[in-house]
Amino acid sequence: MSKRNSQQTHGTNDLVEKVLLDKNEIFADVLNGFIFNGQQVIKPEMLANTNTLSYYKANGKIHSQDRDVAKLLTIGKKKVVISLVGIENQTRPDKNMPARVMNYDAAAYRYQLTKSKKLYPVLTLVVYYGKEAWNYSRNLLGNIDMKKLPEEMRPLISDYEIKAFYRVSDLSVQELDKRFKSAFFCLTEYFIQTNAGEEYHPSAKKMSVEDIMLLLDMMNALSGTHAYDELIKKLEKRDKNEVTTMTEVLPQFIQVKIDRAKKETTKEVTAKVTEEVTKETTEKVTRDYLINILNTTNLTPDGAMDILGIPESDRSMYKNLLKKK
Repeated sequence: MSKRNSQQTHGTNDLVEKVLLDKNEIFADVLNGFIFNGQQVIKPEMLANTNTLSYYKANGKIHSQDRDVAKLLTIGKKKVVISLVGIENQTRPDKNMPARVMNYDAAAYRYQLTKSKKLYPVLTLVVYYGKEAWNYSRNLLGNIDMKKLPEEMRPLISDYEIKAFYRVSDLSVQELDKRFKSAFFCLTEYFIQTNAGEEYHPSAKKMSVEDIMLLLDMMNALSGTHAYDELIKKLEKRDKNEVTTMTEVLPQFIQVKIDRAKKETTKEVTAKVTEEVTKETTEKVTRDYLINILNTTNLTPDGAMDILGIPESDRSMYKNLLKKK
């Protein structure tokens, strides 16, 4: 999906999460990075699109279930299908994940049976971006209460295991360059740093403007914020094939955050005009504005005060106020 539209940019989080990984080069990079430790085993040209939607009947009604993204893995000039591979994105632990994966895989096998007598394997990768530990079992039976079942029956219950489970925070920053070559590198870098409570400081990996926009869309969706919306709008005005880096792009984002803080503070000051704006009120608003800028940029207190135009005679006072924050 190289073409962007307003639905992709401003649609649901589920849709946004699919767009980046739906690109063959990104999908292949995820498989190579997690399964083959960075060896370039899976080539983008070995992947083919397939339907991610399946249907089932329950309570007399037809329901649908949709994978995040799935591809057919093929070999040879004739593109012989050797597997269906799906990727599921998770930002929170889900005790029902084994059952969900089992449903996705079963639907894929059921579809194959309607088309051919020969089956090819189905593999589902679960990529977990969350900060907290995944404390649920990755086996189906590990999340089911078997105590009331007679002991003789328990060994006869079939289990289902998520074998391809990858937690992004388990990777070290040093591993990333070896494992990932595409924009997915920056996505994992972002979550490793932010899950550790750090500010995001990207590496200077070269990518197209289009991939950076898709990456920022996904960072918004997976983090549950709209932090990068304004930056994405700016990037939409640039050539999507232009090659750049996140380090070149993010300084613009810092300015966006400064502008937003200034706008919010201006509104606050305007609202105060209806009241008696005392010296104490003015100092409090200015202090809050300084804190906002310092928390969202790498500027020094003097650098932030330069932006606000605070005179030298007042700076020592504001520095003392900042110490009391």
